[in-house]
Amino acid sequence: MDAIWWILVIILFIAGYLGLLIPVLPDAPLLFVGFLLYHFLIDSHSLNGPFWIAAVIVTLLTILVDYVASGVAARTYGGSRISVWAAVIGAIVFPFLLGPLGILVGPLVAVVVVELIQRKSWEEALRVGWGTLVGFLGGLFFKGILMTGMLIWFGILV
Repeated sequence: MDAIWWILVIILFIAGYLGLLIPVLPDAPLLFVGFLLYHFLIDSHSLNGPFWIAAVIVTLLTILVDYVASGVAARTYGGSRISVWAAVIGAIVFPFLLGPLGILVGPLVAVVVVELIQRKSWEEALRVGWGTLVGFLGGLFFKGILMTGMLIWFGILV
């Protein structure tokens, strides 16, 4: 029976990493569920308190990074406060319209449109949009590193 649980845990880990590329899948939360299944169905003694505290913090941090990274980068590249909100809304809405591509295109388009509405030049608007894309990709990289660290720690404890 343990083999079946292990297969399910591994599937959750793989799905978590796929979630970095497919926005419909929640990346770090799937890893966290894999940790929970391991703990409750395979071995309830291997994963210690510090691991669980870190797992909760990393999971919450990755969720936050999903929605904030593009907006912060837009602001850094000269975008307005409204651009930060446009990036967040674009990250939420566009995946429903364009599927996985929407997570990349959504914040970029939303920020460029908002900047153009605020009478910035195309060059300025595209620079802020580019910053949004850079922020998203940087956030993706950061989340991948955090998730890999948690998985390595899991492997050490198990």
